[in-house]
Amino acid sequence: MNTAEITKKEKVISAAIELVVAKGFNKVSTAGISKIAGVATGTMFHHFNSKDDIIITAYKTVKRSFIAQTTSCQNENNVKEDLQSMWNNLIEWSLNHQDQFRYMQQFINSPYYSKEIMSQDDTWTSLLDWWKAAIKSGQIKDIPVEFLIKIFSTVLYSTIDFLIYHPDKKGEYLKYSFLMCWDMVGVAR
Repeated sequence: MNTAEITKKEKVISAAIELVVAKGFNKVSTAGISKIAGVATGTMFHHFNSKDDIIITAYKTVKRSFIAQTTSCQNENNVKEDLQSMWNNLIEWSLNHQDQFRYMQQFINSPYYSKEIMSQDDTWTSLLDWWKAAIKSGQIKDIPVEFLIKIFSTVLYSTIDFLIYHPDKKGEYLKYSFLMCWDMVGVAR
């Protein structure tokens, strides 16, 4: 694939994210995506089979970028420090990419999000392995990993939502929110 094709595909994904965040999934059309992207509808359908394909691909693209913020922090020797680095990186990324963060949130709470979509995507594999190793090391509570990740994600997403509307409180609430999360998932030493 040449650079021009990649650029057009990325424009379509970017336009889809922008429109979905502004209007919601149901009010976004392929014609609207094509117009905002500045890409002919035929060209768009060269890269994607349908609106659903665009929406799912956009989610996977955003999720990959989001999860990439955790990869440099995965070292099971000091789980609390690693988790705090992940926490800070994920919050920074989300504050700098608010439309992408909002898109991910909308997708997770939509009919598009399903076990089938999750099973097709191995983006979370290394992060899931990190959580399992952290449990095994005794530094994270030994409860089902899916539940731990849900707790972590819920507090993380709430913190991001709060900081989007209160950016002046970032320094103070980054620390407090992480400590609350750690109290829920970490093992006291």
